[in-house]
Amino acid sequence: MGNELMVAQDASKLSATIRVGRVARAHGVTGELEVRPDWAESRGLLGAKQVVLESDAGALEARVVRGSRRTPKGVLLSLEGIVDRDAAEALRGYTVRVSRDGLPRLAAGEYYLCDLVGASVNAPDGPVGTVVEVQMYPSVDAIVIETADGSFLEQPLLDEWITNVDVESARVELASRDGLIESDKPRARAQ
Repeated sequence: MGNELMVAQDASKLSATIRVGRVARAHGVTGELEVRPDWAESRGLLGAKQVVLESDAGALEARVVRGSRRTPKGVLLSLEGIVDRDAAEALRGYTVRVSRDGLPRLAAGEYYLCDLVGASVNAPDGPVGTVVEVQMYPSVDAIVIETADGSFLEQPLLDEWITNVDVESARVELASRDGLIESDKPRARAQ
């Protein structure tokens, strides 16, 4: 794919990738990017040969990775075509995605959080809504659910609240509605 831009509407290319973090800032003067992984222990960027950068507007740009290294705050990435601080700074806030093929295989019962987006959420008393986003907080991850009336709820992803996650069927089952928290609209685009 080189450095060409991909059309944002090409869902097949986007679905073949997985979100791994966000560009936090430029690092130094040679165009390195400081990327904050969505999960602190993520190794998805360290072996990546290529990344897909996604703007808030949904524009996608594929870049070849020249180098990567871990730092206490995340990962520093050096990308082809990004050779100075100004070019790196222009990418601040972009979502960083990698090919699913390059990620470790999941064990039975494991799933990537982004795979929950689009799943239906059900409580024992009936449907709650649809997952539109995953929020990563310092203490817990949560799914953002859009209800039938257009309002938003957050559900922390804790065993006491979630009884079953079936990625294949795109379903999340809740133990009850007790863990649901009212929320504003999602802050980021659905992943």
